[in-house]
Amino acid sequence: MNHRSWPPSYRLRVFAAAVLLLEAAVVALPLGGSVTPFFLVAIPAVAAVAVCRVSGGRPEVQALVRRLFVWRVKARWYFAALGIPLAEKVIVDLTGTLWGLSTPDRLFGALSTSALLIPVVVFVPALLEELGWRGFGVQAAIDAGRSPAWAALVVGVIFMLLHVPLYRTGQMYEGFPVWPTPLILLSSSVLLTWIYLRTSSALLAGLMHAAFNASVPLTWGLDPIWVWQARAITLTLVAGLVVAIARRNSRLPRVAAAAIGKPRTPDLRIPLGRI
Repeated sequence: MNHRSWPPSYRLRVFAAAVLLLEAAVVALPLGGSVTPFFLVAIPAVAAVAVCRVSGGRPEVQALVRRLFVWRVKARWYFAALGIPLAEKVIVDLTGTLWGLSTPDRLFGALSTSALLIPVVVFVPALLEELGWRGFGVQAAIDAGRSPAWAALVVGVIFMLLHVPLYRTGQMYEGFPVWPTPLILLSSSVLLTWIYLRTSSALLAGLMHAAFNASVPLTWGLDPIWVWQARAITLTLVAGLVVAIARRNSRLPRVAAAAIGKPRTPDLRIPLGRI
């Protein structure tokens, strides 16, 4: 099969299979709970680069990597990438405080100097993940003619499956309830897909992904299991609000065009070069 013969839908299926195979390989290794996540976060990027190399050769790999260097976007997208994860944690903190589960003093007192290192630690892994999830997976789905919602949910399911091993004994989610995980990861996938498609930038998606992880210390003053459940509800509501606003805004051009007798359907498949 030559380098130009793989359709986007086929690339997405091969990518999903590669992610699951690599996940199985990592699970088979005798890794501790502090090491496993660092192997798992590399899987999306490794799978994406491998599929690009086989299906399109070096030019396709280069096109994929360039999505990490799209940074000249309007300031509001940087604000959204950082502000939405921050707002999510503030909502969780306020809710916990109002319910009497913590106090402002306890929330501030739980912060330590190690919290300053977390943004540094999570940034590169988040970029690697988003290079695969949004930069390759979502882009392949959109190129195949799928809707943004379809892309977000299908890639979100693969995203979710990669987190299943973290519930094993000795891993970071051990003892946590399972039900919040689909809500957290699928809602996150919706938000990350939204910002990727609005900016054509895996960098912005990676920045938002990193911000979701880096802002976790803001909730250290609350019970972590309660936070896990509160985040599921909060992120679902935030994602729903963003989708509702985005859909409303997408209708405005059609309404205006219809008013002058020129109805049109907006193209949601944003080319890589368009900001």
